[in-house]
Amino acid sequence: DRDRAYLHDLVSTAYPERILAVCERELRAFRLERALNETLNAATSYKKQLKSFLSASADAFAQVQEGIIVEANQAWADLFTDADVDSALGPVMDFVAAGSQAALKGALLACSKNKWDGKPLRLEAALPSGKSAPVELMLERSTHDGDPAIRLSILRQPDAGSEQGPESIVEQVLRTDAVTGFYLRQQFIELLTDKLDHRNQGGARALVFVRPDRFGEIEGAVGPMASEDIIGQIAESLGHLMSDADIAGRFGGTIFALVLERGSLRDIEAWAENALTRIGEHVFEVAERSFSLTCTFGLAELGEGTDRVEDLIRNADKALQRGRQEGGNRAVLEETTDASTRIKRVDALWTRQIKSALVESRFKLMHLNIASLSGKAVRMYDSYLRMIDEQGDEVAATDFMGTAERNNLLRPIDRWVVDASISYCRAHACDLLLVKLSHESLLDTSLHTWIREQLKRDGVKPASLCFQVSEDDASHYLKQTQATAEALRRLGCRFAIEHFGIGRDPLKILANIPLDFVKFDGSLMQGLASNNLIQERLRGFVSGAKRNGIETIAARVENANTMAVLFQLGVDYMQGHYLQEPAEVVLEAVG
Repeated sequence: DRDRAYLHDLVSTAYPERILAVCERELRAFRLERALNETLNAATSYKKQLKSFLSASADAFAQVQEGIIVEANQAWADLFTDADVDSALGPVMDFVAAGSQAALKGALLACSKNKWDGKPLRLEAALPSGKSAPVELMLERSTHDGDPAIRLSILRQPDAGSEQGPESIVEQVLRTDAVTGFYLRQQFIELLTDKLDHRNQGGARALVFVRPDRFGEIEGAVGPMASEDIIGQIAESLGHLMSDADIAGRFGGTIFALVLERGSLRDIEAWAENALTRIGEHVFEVAERSFSLTCTFGLAELGEGTDRVEDLIRNADKALQRGRQEGGNRAVLEETTDASTRIKRVDALWTRQIKSALVESRFKLMHLNIASLSGKAVRMYDSYLRMIDEQGDEVAATDFMGTAERNNLLRPIDRWVVDASISYCRAHACDLLLVKLSHESLLDTSLHTWIREQLKRDGVKPASLCFQVSEDDASHYLKQTQATAEALRRLGCRFAIEHFGIGRDPLKILANIPLDFVKFDGSLMQGLASNNLIQERLRGFVSGAKRNGIETIAARVENANTMAVLFQLGVDYMQGHYLQEPAEVVLEAVG
């Protein structure tokens, strides 16, 4: 019986051909089994080598499946647990601070669907001490034991100064504050002056003064030396919220000075409100004591009438003092462009330039790519207007559109933009181009007839154009917006609301105006990755839009964390400098 267990076949000497066939079959099976064993041994050896590499690597690695860390190296365990590797296994969200969990969930989802672009995700890691620390997390699709997984890695930061020469290290020390790492006052003023010397090509810029409220009480409790540690913690909180284009300085004592660049002044105000919330919720620990504190923010726009550093600093300080007098814990904007005499002087200059630019065709369009978050292969662009002044310099629309509105010049500008956009669609492969209309066009009852004639003239498909108006204009001219949307959609064009989500009743607009898209205002993107209230608000807007068959676009997306949250919330498209800077569309005006 024991020998029978090894029998594979029966042969007879009467059939030599069968003996030969069975021998060949058994030899082939033996060779296949030996090759399989060699492959398995090699795979086992490779796995051991990989684990050895992971354990020895200075970079932290982990493998995640369905939200669970199933494998990690010792560097990951050292960072998150101060224990062995087994203690680092489990739900990945356990190792991330609450404010970063939404971004990580969205990034994992995007990566699993092969929609992640490889950019680092900035998170607050939950450390064993109970504190949090900023990390940059890389994500990529991988496999673990033959099943799909996502590989997380936190790359080791080079030692400070390891790639710097002695001269650059000395220069850095002389230019920055030792406690905060921000520029010293004189160096900050030099950089601010340089900003003022260069015209902004779009968006908004502001000088922001930040000062902690009632800081003297904390200093009296812990002493001047320990209180500097709190100054450093405030600087760290501000630094986490700043972009690479921003500038930060310690202006003296307890005052921080920042130069922020965002899509609009509203975005900067939203950034300040988010920073207020972040600092107010933070627990500051120093000298074995814990404190909470608030700050006051004073904002001054870098715009017309603020071409002197002294005036800009005075405006920011005035706003800061006003905020402190009102009780602190607030952001106050010092208006710098509303003086009537200045407006009249500026309008006189810009009105002449706008009219001559219309006559001489010194306008041009820029376009910004709109990317799909759902995987649709679509070529979508949003158009932006620029003017070339008499010296050949490029001027952003935000510099002259206020004058155009006050002097009834929006309608001819709209007509130029629409005409140029139709010409672009005729000459380029474009599935959809978003074109802005002002409130003057909403009141223009001949607009849709004129657009129909232009489309027919150029042979452009109406569905390639999507006309958009602001939520504010739609709210003030609800009936006219409804009529314009219906007329343009009857032509075959599409219609959208931009700057959506900041008015008194956005959902009313969804219910009363026939729409194809809503574009969320860029201010909602400021702090979205860590602000649960904004996330829930946006989730409600997305849900309302989907109920009405409307697709959603997020404007002014500036970083990977925001994109990750948008993916999780179910937003359909996004645009912003995170994807690309606006590209030029060279067009001549027609008619």
